[in-house]
Amino acid sequence: MIPFLIKTLAGLLLGSDVFKRILATVERWADKEISGVEKRDGVLDELQVIGLGLTKSLANVGVELAVQFLKLKA
Repeated sequence: MIPFLIKTLAGLLLGSDVFKRILATVERWADKEISGVEKRDGVLDELQVIGLGLTKSLANVGVELAVQFLKLKA
């Protein structure tokens, strides 16, 4: 139930296609053997490179929602 709510909220805030791209990016970085801060920074950098025109605060919200979504799905 909670993953559904996270996905719905993210879809409303960011758009469902944008959240899917953020989620895929977070999944790619999740298994790297680096700190959480380095992962977050890497994800944010990659999102900027692929051209998602998000403000830094919206990108951070998207990343945090994606992380929580993946934790609950595991």
